[in-house]
Amino acid sequence: MKRILMICLVVVGACAQTKKTDTKALKDQVMEVHDAVMPKMGELRMTEKQLLAVADSLAEDTVAATRYRELAVAVSSANKSMMNWMHGFDPDFAGSEEEVKTYLEGQLKEIEEVKRLMLSSLEEGQKALN
Repeated sequence: MKRILMICLVVVGACAQTKKTDTKALKDQVMEVHDAVMPKMGELRMTEKQLLAVADSLAEDTVAATRYRELAVAVSSANKSMMNWMHGFDPDFAGSEEEVKTYLEGQLKEIEEVKRLMLSSLEEGQKALN
């Protein structure tokens, strides 16, 4: 009987450890996405400034100037989305294992969307500048 009880305790402990490992891996995944695009924030700011400078130089060609300003707004918006995500992200979120998992899954979706916005707006802006 003691043997069965001991086996049950080991199995329950192993399951609890697996859940903690799962949430740690999920948190690591969130941070990997963040860390991959965080360095792009400087490029975004530089690209926005360049786009606005070109728009200002094209004052007589309002269609082209408007297009460069729109691209600058998209780049700025992507940059702001990263800032908003960083301010809202709670790396020490506490709750049950299921709540933490749900929180991190939501954060992963959000930061992946931020990444998509950052990379696509940066690509479009830089393409327009070249």
